[in-house]
Amino acid sequence: MFRTFPVALLTAVSLGVALPQTAHATICVVDAEEALNNTTEGKAAQKRLEAMYSAKQDELEKMQADLLKALESFESSKMILSDAARATKEEELRKQQLGLQQKVMGAEQEMQETYQQLLGGMEEKMLKAAEAVGAKRTCTVVLQKAAVLYAGKDAVDITKDIIAALDATP
Repeated sequence: MFRTFPVALLTAVSLGVALPQTAHATICVVDAEEALNNTTEGKAAQKRLEAMYSAKQDELEKMQADLLKALESFESSKMILSDAARATKEEELRKQQLGLQQKVMGAEQEMQETYQQLLGGMEEKMLKAAEAVGAKRTCTVVLQKAAVLYAGKDAVDITKDIIAALDATP
């Protein structure tokens, strides 16, 4: 038995009447890392972190060089040292190495804390900017570029708009 199309559909098609269509979805993408790094606030934070890193790096490199020098000195003289002197020197070297490791971990933690202090509120600002720019650009959805496997030519990159919005907010 044949199925019949609803009369309204046939009538609409035959008369050329436009049927309601689903709204065209505008997919927008943002490169969050680029947006963060290119805002005024992000650039200032990056400069501060780089200066901090440079100072820490110099200090850690000096400590590492001192440790290597002490190890070389020990290796060249350990055969002439008494057992007690050798054990004492080995313990000093272990403490020096442990001190360096603790300094590295402390520097990493301090860098992370400073990063959080400088940019901790940026996530919320980024979300608000994405919402405002997305509404202005009539985006159906705003996705992070890094999470998108493929975006067709119709996807709208709003990264520059997000940067402008973030720079405009106090």
